[in-house]
Amino acid sequence: MIRKFSYLLVALALFTSCSDDFFDTAPATQITTPEVFSSEANIDAFVNGSIRFLLENSTSQDNPGLPTIFLTHDVMGEDAFARDGRYGFRDSYPYRDPFDNTTRRALFFWTLQYTSIDHTNNIIANIKIDDTSKPSLKYLKGQAYALRANNYLNLVRQYQFTYAKDAKAKAVPIYTDPTTPSTVPKPRATVEEIYNLVISDLTEAEKLLTGYTRTVKNRPDLNVVYGLFARTYLTQEKWELARDYAVKARAGYPIMTAEQYTQGFSDVSNPEWIWGHPQTVTQNLGGASYLAYIETTPYATDAAGTNLYYGYNSIMPDPNFIALFNQNDIRKTLFEIAKQPAEALYRGYRYKKFRNKYPNHEGHIVLMRSSEQLLIEAESKARLNNLPAAIETLNELRRKRNLADLTAGLDKNALIDEILLERRKELWGEGFRLYDILRTQTAPVRKETTEKFVDTKGATVSVLGHWITKFPDGTALVPNSKYYLFPIPLNEINNNPNL
Repeated sequence: MIRKFSYLLVALALFTSCSDDFFDTAPATQITTPEVFSSEANIDAFVNGSIRFLLENSTSQDNPGLPTIFLTHDVMGEDAFARDGRYGFRDSYPYRDPFDNTTRRALFFWTLQYTSIDHTNNIIANIKIDDTSKPSLKYLKGQAYALRANNYLNLVRQYQFTYAKDAKAKAVPIYTDPTTPSTVPKPRATVEEIYNLVISDLTEAEKLLTGYTRTVKNRPDLNVVYGLFARTYLTQEKWELARDYAVKARAGYPIMTAEQYTQGFSDVSNPEWIWGHPQTVTQNLGGASYLAYIETTPYATDAAGTNLYYGYNSIMPDPNFIALFNQNDIRKTLFEIAKQPAEALYRGYRYKKFRNKYPNHEGHIVLMRSSEQLLIEAESKARLNNLPAAIETLNELRRKRNLADLTAGLDKNALIDEILLERRKELWGEGFRLYDILRTQTAPVRKETTEKFVDTKGATVSVLGHWITKFPDGTALVPNSKYYLFPIPLNEINNNPNL
């Protein structure tokens, strides 16, 4: 992607919410790129602005930064559905806007991530490191490498089928230098080439971040780098490495208790959040934020006692998904049917996993948890035929969810299925479902529900659930479908003859 605008404009936009100290050296209209990187304080502010851009930049109400992609991934699976006619993800659910390269959302997915890559490329290029460099400068450069790796890892899993299917398949272009209007557009690199870059970047980040202690959880540190390694090797099916890095990633981040799980996913202080993005009321995108799209917890009632909701509440859990939970599972207690005919979510299952912060709606964004890393560890052990160790690892999570231990007796395939099912139950709403569908080369199974209930008026009515069970062309959902892949947007195809 070639930047058609001055990079200085990006810098100005990024720093509008940073400390006023950034502009002390010159008027804002006179900032030059060298000045942006002229001091450690400025570089630190630039890194902060780059992270905020990736997580918060929005081109429209239904594109709340990187979480837009998380929500799209989940609603393209089988465990969530988009409410019919509700704004936000009604076209992602039936595989329309992620597949159509003419949509503004297709353009947003691409532009957001490549702009973020360009930010990291500028940081990497402009921080010169040698043996005499201050550790703090190394840490900033290490964070940039980690962020670039994260972007490319996401892109390669969104725009092409999984590594094990065809490592030589063409995916997306690689840019590792800052782009300008004179940059020659790049051709698409192979899946293998992109994974090699991701591993190289993470290796560099690991070296540079050794000794770093962060003060805010949205900054990548060694645990985050280890977690990104684990995600990478999981997708490559390099099980030993995935296992080992997952163990290191979750060190120091205990699995949250059952009680903590019920408090709502909205604060980075949660002990198992390895990586998360805190927000204030001024940073949150309000009714169009990540949480406002997926949160279905009523925050108040009106004078008549009717439940009130904040935001669009577009994405809801499917009843068939809820049926997968054991009755003793603490997560099962977070589902309840909206039974009041006058309330906005009437006939749908509310899922109180995500609970925004009220009254200011300043909930935080989760990016990596130790539960995810534990499940990578368990799956890797199972695929390596170490079934007792895999069961014990999985039981560590089950105990925290008020579930009885699994005992020996499951064969390898049955245990892997159990772990993959646990990923669906534990990580719902956090953006992993489409990645898992692609890497396991499976298809989501969407079934209409037959469940009914009695509402508060005494009427017996049907519960809301899946209303789309086929692809846009009318065919059945199958593995490795073109409809699971994000398209290179038409604008980029027109601007890059080398694609």
